[in-house]
Amino acid sequence: MTSQLREPLYGLLLDVDGPIASPVTRTVAIPSIATDLVAMARAGVPIVFNTGRSDDFVAATVMPALLDAGLPDDAPVIAVCEKGATWFTPTRAHLRNAGVDLRVDDALRVPTGLVEYCRSIAPDFDDAMFFDDTKKAMVSLEAHHGIDLDVYRERQHAFDQRVWDYLAEQEIGVVWGEREALNGSEDIAVRIDPTIISTDIEHAGVGKNVGADKAIELLAARGITPREWRTLGDSRSDYAMADRLHERGFVVRHGDVRPADGLLDRTYPVEVTPDPALTNDAAGAAFLTRWRADVKRGEASAAF
Repeated sequence: MTSQLREPLYGLLLDVDGPIASPVTRTVAIPSIATDLVAMARAGVPIVFNTGRSDDFVAATVMPALLDAGLPDDAPVIAVCEKGATWFTPTRAHLRNAGVDLRVDDALRVPTGLVEYCRSIAPDFDDAMFFDDTKKAMVSLEAHHGIDLDVYRERQHAFDQRVWDYLAEQEIGVVWGEREALNGSEDIAVRIDPTIISTDIEHAGVGKNVGADKAIELLAARGITPREWRTLGDSRSDYAMADRLHERGFVVRHGDVRPADGLLDRTYPVEVTPDPALTNDAAGAAFLTRWRADVKRGEASAAF
């Protein structure tokens, strides 16, 4: 059983790829990540995974590690997936019957025609990436395990360009990094979002900020309001979840586990680990171990 706290010390809002799951192995490869998360969940700290991944990925990759570490079914753990478009409560029941409790916001799905177009051209890029059949609201093509990332980036750009051109033909507004085109439509409907191991073709209304809103809503429905929030991510887009929490008046500190990409200047605190050699899940593990110690002590820490 977990402690049932209405105002826990922390609420954790965590990206999955990078800080929790290794971008190399795409597994929870560092044992302390699972044990620290479970210890905090048992102490009543709500944990919300805020990811672009599908519910299938979270259920198959993250949940087994947490369950092996002793996560009880009544733990305050929520998975917000596909950048706010889908969500579920990770439990053993979900693993036995994946998707049984999944909720999908139909307003945040990309058009069916776009999904089928991406599926149709995926074989042209199967030397570098594969079509992710587990997504319910967006389209993702992910790099093959072990591929040279320089090779992947070249092929990824070619795929992204094909999608950009298709959306122009279909007169669908699109944004891709710094590029934006209305294509004769009234607004931007689709975002092309390349990451280090995938490209997401997503509804323009999704984002890590949407995942943050969903986290607040789902925890409030359980009567849980954390005293402070801690967010963790490996890319600049992950700052959006801390941005939204800050905008809504919450105390928040953001941990960046890949600061070499460049830290963003924010009015709330942004942290990195003291050891510059720690990145991705190694850095994520360091943050979680520190936060677990804070929870045990009952006092928020200001820095490492």
